[in-house]
Amino acid sequence: MIGKHIPLLTTLLLSAVLVAFTVPEKKVEKLVSQVWKEKEILLNEVILPDSLKIDFKYFGTINSGTKLLGYACYTSAYGCRIGGCAAPGNATAESYETFDYIVIYDPQLSILKIDITNYPGEYGYEICRTKWLEQFKGKTDGFELNKNVDGISGATVSATYLINDLNSVGAKIKTLQSKKNIAQ
Repeated sequence: MIGKHIPLLTTLLLSAVLVAFTVPEKKVEKLVSQVWKEKEILLNEVILPDSLKIDFKYFGTINSGTKLLGYACYTSAYGCRIGGCAAPGNATAESYETFDYIVIYDPQLSILKIDITNYPGEYGYEICRTKWLEQFKGKTDGFELNKNVDGISGATVSATYLINDLNSVGAKIKTLQSKKNIAQ
């Protein structure tokens, strides 16, 4: 009798493990604790306007006591085309793979850390390298590949979409700040 239930139990256990590792808040919390190792941190999810809910899987403020330390954003960007990379084009969810990433900002929207949390594609995964991602640290926006962001061999398409997305995310957060929808 138990033998019949093992596949079901295994499926339930695997599902629970997958959910635990895909909850954006947990991944954000882990990355934030790496940035502020010695501080007690409180993440506060921001209730976003409907127009931004599709753009962010998670967005929140990072506080220590009453002091705002920054913002955390968990979102997605396009990667390579399904089946292989070609020059960046008019990306759609049906033709391009997507990847998830977290960006941690200070209160002035300078990037403190970026982490690619889920890159399922076969091509372009070079953008996941910590050393390449470190070039964004301390910068705010206006990113352009091969101008103020170094290219990376084998990941031109993914790098282009990540850069475009970082510019867009930064602009959206600035709009939230200007409308006083988030703390500054």
